[in-house]
Amino acid sequence: MPDTDLDQDLARARAALLDRIDQPPLAQIASRAAVLRRRRRAVRGGTALAAVLAIGIGLLRPWSGGPEATLPPAETPPSGPVYAADGITINGLTKPVPEIPDLPGAIADVEFADADHGYLITTLRVFASTEDGGLTWQRHDVPADVRTTQLYLFPGGEIGLPDGYVSADGGKTWQRQAGNNAQPVTAAGKDELLLDSGGGTLAVMSPGYGFRGYLANAPPITVSWVAARPPPAGIWWVAGTTNDGTNKPALASSRDGGRTWQPVVLDAPPGQPQVSFLGSHVYAVVVGADRRVLAILHSTDGGQHFTPVRTGGDAQLRTLAGDLVPLLDGRLLAATTSHEWYLSSDGGATFRRATGTLPVVGALRRTWAGYVAYDLFGGEPAGWAAFSSDGSTWRKLQVH
Repeated sequence: MPDTDLDQDLARARAALLDRIDQPPLAQIASRAAVLRRRRRAVRGGTALAAVLAIGIGLLRPWSGGPEATLPPAETPPSGPVYAADGITINGLTKPVPEIPDLPGAIADVEFADADHGYLITTLRVFASTEDGGLTWQRHDVPADVRTTQLYLFPGGEIGLPDGYVSADGGKTWQRQAGNNAQPVTAAGKDELLLDSGGGTLAVMSPGYGFRGYLANAPPITVSWVAARPPPAGIWWVAGTTNDGTNKPALASSRDGGRTWQPVVLDAPPGQPQVSFLGSHVYAVVVGADRRVLAILHSTDGGQHFTPVRTGGDAQLRTLAGDLVPLLDGRLLAATTSHEWYLSSDGGATFRRATGTLPVVGALRRTWAGYVAYDLFGGEPAGWAAFSSDGSTWRKLQVH
């Protein structure tokens, strides 16, 4: 075959092949390329313009008048030491460290209404509040006749003291409520609290009355523990022992402010139970007088039925300091009376010590908006605390 015929056949085949191949949208690509070029030119022009404006502004007086001044450089987000172990993080004091109030006494009680607004009282009855999540604190006086070092929060955000005082402005001013203990109270309202008054009776606390009276329908158990607040479902939990002479660990819950109660007897050794909850998951921990863990039980239906997860033995967690903390990833976090952090990945059947740089800890306790870790770091200076809304990420409170 002549070379010219071969060349023509190859050209025809190549043309046919190209016809079958989808060609890229060249017009669209060209348009996008032009847009990108314009954006790059705009960025370069904007950067240059910003530099010129910065130089010019630095030579001008501020809009409010006064001596000549240059604009300060952009602030770098505060940073500080981070303590961590097994997914648990404590963010330390920010740098540069702001002035840290050294309040008289040790931190006795901390409450957080939300991630920003927190309150504390010391063992010498000194009160302080924060509006920025614990970065800065303001000290406020409490009435001279206050003798307690406990705080409680009402659902509406008011702060109460067991002495009968209530503050509606973050502790700046306090009002002594008259109280009313003449008549039993049928149920706690949506803006009220149930507190353990000792002897197995529950006190109804109101932001308007202070102590409003004792609950008329006491739970059908001998109460030794009351939840700091109801979970979002509005269930009040109390714990103690059966009052039929058997002294078995038992719980009781109320969905109507204490008007009616539903008891649950736990399949656990004799001891004092307490409850931790996250959503529909409820954990009951039974401890001995020395805070030795005797049993852990788990409910997945909001506390209607409990299944023993661990009974007897230490399973690496011998004691419990404060509350058991259910985490969003399904694990459980605990502090021990030996000041160590422990984690469980199997619902509480076994625990192992968290390894890393977490400081020693005194106790983990539930607050309205999350959890507080007390007595961090130990030694001198002692008495630091940290707050967490989820139990995993903590921030050290910049007050001592």
